[in-house]
Amino acid sequence: MADTFKNLVAWAFAVIAGGYEGIRRIVLLTFVATATEPTPVKRAEPRRLTLADQWAYLTDIVMGAASRAEEATRCHASATQQLDLAQYALSSMIDELSAVMDMGGRVRRRATVHVLGVSPSPSLMPIGGAIAA
Repeated sequence: MADTFKNLVAWAFAVIAGGYEGIRRIVLLTFVATATEPTPVKRAEPRRLTLADQWAYLTDIVMGAASRAEEATRCHASATQQLDLAQYALSSMIDELSAVMDMGGRVRRRATVHVLGVSPSPSLMPIGGAIAA
């Protein structure tokens, strides 16, 4: 029985020792592998711009923004004019239609009727009073 106890204790120590060995290997592989990997190379710092280059870069940005603002102003003026023309055309059409149909609350104007006088045209009158048959 004492022999069995010794074997059990020896087996327990072997399992514990083996477990520690496994953990030691994992730790060594994890930390040693990362230490031997090459470190990333730092990027070179970009060339610093001179004062003239900085000024040129800044003026390009400002000039571009100013030209886009001018273009936006032109587009807004054109759109305003087109909207005014469309509103005038719509108002004129509604005024013309209100004379002949109910426009839902708009005051109906009386239609203006133009009477054309019928007079014979000189080019259609028979020459010399004769009628051609």
